[in-house]
Amino acid sequence: MPAEPTDRDLILETLRGESRAFGTLVGRYLRPSLAVAWEYAPALDDAEDLVQEAFHRALRSLRRFDTRKPFAPWLFTIVRNLGRNAAARDARWGGEAVPEDLAARSDPQREVENAEIRDRIEEALAALPPMQRSCFRLCQVEGFESHEVAEMLGIGAATVRTHVHRARAALQDALSALREERNA
Repeated sequence: MPAEPTDRDLILETLRGESRAFGTLVGRYLRPSLAVAWEYAPALDDAEDLVQEAFHRALRSLRRFDTRKPFAPWLFTIVRNLGRNAAARDARWGGEAVPEDLAARSDPQREVENAEIRDRIEEALAALPPMQRSCFRLCQVEGFESHEVAEMLGIGAATVRTHVHRARAALQDALSALREERNA
């Protein structure tokens, strides 16, 4: 069975004009890029737009990329920078997230409770420092291992585990406050 091509191999193939190689890189990093972008975007569509722009910029700048270095941290830096710029632009121009479609629900009371829980989780996530949020989403939501996230974000695996632990603690605090309110 042939070995999976490395990121470096795929980059070199892309630079030689083989477009399917870049498609393989996109497939490899699409989900983690979305998780990073979602930290800065108010909705999934916005996160997808950020990721698409990040891949376009990465492709345009690939000739300047140092192939001796890992690709993932470079790509995620592009995603984070685009996200920060978009968030700053939205804040400056008063951009707001478009509310999700509110379809008819079979159990309105349950939906209200679920919405409250989702709101508390989103508030707690939004209150986290960006790196904690990214590490939490990549590990806990996307299912990556701490060493994989460390490579993606250009930090140590122990640092990733620390960020995830702190994010979990903050989320538990937010949800325990909700639990106490309901039990009161």
